[in-house]
Amino acid sequence: MERTKSTQHGWLLLARGIFYILIGVLMFVFASTYSAQSGHIIGALALAAGICQLFFSFTNQRTDKNSIWGILHGLTDVGFGIAIYIFSEGTIKGFVDVLGFWAMMYAFLQSVQAMYAFLAARGAGVVSSTSLVHFGNVLAAGGLTFTLLLRPAGFNESMGFIGIFPIILGILIVVMARQMRVQAVAQ
Repeated sequence: MERTKSTQHGWLLLARGIFYILIGVLMFVFASTYSAQSGHIIGALALAAGICQLFFSFTNQRTDKNSIWGILHGLTDVGFGIAIYIFSEGTIKGFVDVLGFWAMMYAFLQSVQAMYAFLAARGAGVVSSTSLVHFGNVLAAGGLTFTLLLRPAGFNESMGFIGIFPIILGILIVVMARQMRVQAVAQ
């Protein structure tokens, strides 16, 4: 019964991944034509992604005793979604900085979570696919942080390709949701 409940709420993780993919697509679309409305849309999508993650984490608490990571990711998405929405009224630099700090927090949470997932899998003698997904998340969020905060190619050039990172994060969230569904069914 509990496994069924976990898989029933898996659509919330899929929705979170889709929201991230939409954020990436919108970053591509709005890279050269930024406006406060585009920032509002991206902030609202981040907020929706965080709400999906929080609902999933709280409804999945019985079967997943370590739901703190999901709760932290949900709170981060909600907080930065609100911040992105608010800072989109200001300059594009402020908006980009908030996005960069969101990516940095995401990378930090994923790196700690990846470390614990790797340590848990280490007892089995192999690196789990979950550890690899976490590692991919760290690389994608780290790349977004680097691109947004350090702007190695210059401000305008860096803005031209930042959408790829949220798209990768979204795809990895969808992969993680699928892995969780397969693991729940297999148990």
